[in-house]
Amino acid sequence: MLNVNGKTVREIALQMPVTTRVFEEYKIDYCCHGDTLFDEACRKAGALPEVVNQKIDLLVDASSENGDMFSDMPLNDLIDHILDKHHVYTKEEMEHLTPLMAKVASRHGDHYQYLLELKELFAAVCNDLAPHMMNEETVLFPYIRDLEYRRSNKMTAAFPPFGTVRHPVNMMTVEHEEVGDLLSRMREITNDYTLPEGACPSFTALYHRLGAFERDIHQHIHLENNLLFPRAIELERSAFS
Repeated sequence: MLNVNGKTVREIALQMPVTTRVFEEYKIDYCCHGDTLFDEACRKAGALPEVVNQKIDLLVDASSENGDMFSDMPLNDLIDHILDKHHVYTKEEMEHLTPLMAKVASRHGDHYQYLLELKELFAAVCNDLAPHMMNEETVLFPYIRDLEYRRSNKMTAAFPPFGTVRHPVNMMTVEHEEVGDLLSRMREITNDYTLPEGACPSFTALYHRLGAFERDIHQHIHLENNLLFPRAIELERSAFS
């Protein structure tokens, strides 16, 4: 049994990552607003804390997943995981979903007006994420890698051109929240990606892949906001103290 009393959803997700499956099911935000206490986060999502807790206990009891896998991982390896699993997937899905979205909106937008807004929202997500990931890959992540390398080899840390890692981290966190809001709006206007009766294969594929895309983004943001960024801040603090 996992004790959730007095814990934030961030702490629960880090202690036992398998719980994010339950958070996804109940639309509980564990990534952008992971500092919310469990009971409050459940109520905000319209779910009963005791029901969610029970579901978590069932899942945890059935799972042998090691909750410390990412917490104990060197930052260099964690960054590799984020890049290889999440950045690659996100870029590929943005490229492939864009024409599929255009196709579905073009064919069915007259009958389902919300598809036109959905198309605009997804374009906004792509426009936000593309430069966001580029900045991580070219500025933030290389600095964190270098910081950890120098610490491991007992070298003096290099002073960053942006003053402190907190500055890009704060910017990335704000951008994560903006993307999270767009994804929430996409789910809202599609009624949790509920397909209309008789939906064609393209319509069905679009909704299925958008749902998977959203879940991956949540995991992606969770690893950065709740694990990578705090550890990078602490590493820098100790390096310059």
